[in-house]
Amino acid sequence: MISRKTGTTILAGAVLVVVGIIVTSMLLATKPSIIQISDSSFKILELPYTYTKNDAYILVIGSTIGGMMLSYIFTTLLAAGKSEVNSMIIKEKSAEIPVASTNIAAIAEHVKEGTQLIDAVLTALEGDEKKLIKEIADHDGEILQNELVLSLNFSKAKVSRMLTDLEKRGLLVKKQYGLTNKVALAEKLRGEKDEK
Repeated sequence: MISRKTGTTILAGAVLVVVGIIVTSMLLATKPSIIQISDSSFKILELPYTYTKNDAYILVIGSTIGGMMLSYIFTTLLAAGKSEVNSMIIKEKSAEIPVASTNIAAIAEHVKEGTQLIDAVLTALEGDEKKLIKEIADHDGEILQNELVLSLNFSKAKVSRMLTDLEKRGLLVKKQYGLTNKVALAEKLRGEKDEK
């Protein structure tokens, strides 16, 4: 079954072809010629073709319709091409997602019973996020955001972005504490820390 959009595009293409044939046949119309006979010789004279008012109307209307159909077809194909390219980009991006941006809370639930959950989370994290979680864990699972900035020697903005990202992934909890935030490991990670 043909979709409505495809059907409309095919119809626009058919109208464009018909209008193109009409306009082209009018533009390529044969010029009237006159045969002039004088004495024993003859000459064929071609007269310039003059368009009537009706011919001019047909050419203008046909050209306008043809242009509209052509622009519709190009717009439709361009939109289809963009959506196809976007879907290809989305597929490529999903294949390139690093381990650090995966849902670590989901990974943590599948850890074997014999291993420590906090160690599994630290193994799954990379770089600065790993340092940040380790620093919080070393301070008994909670620390003030200002202290975290000082101990890690990162900028306030970087720490704030990392904390927001880790909170969205279910690893941290932030609570307002005066002019700063108190940052704590998630309950699942803190419970394990307390059991040690």
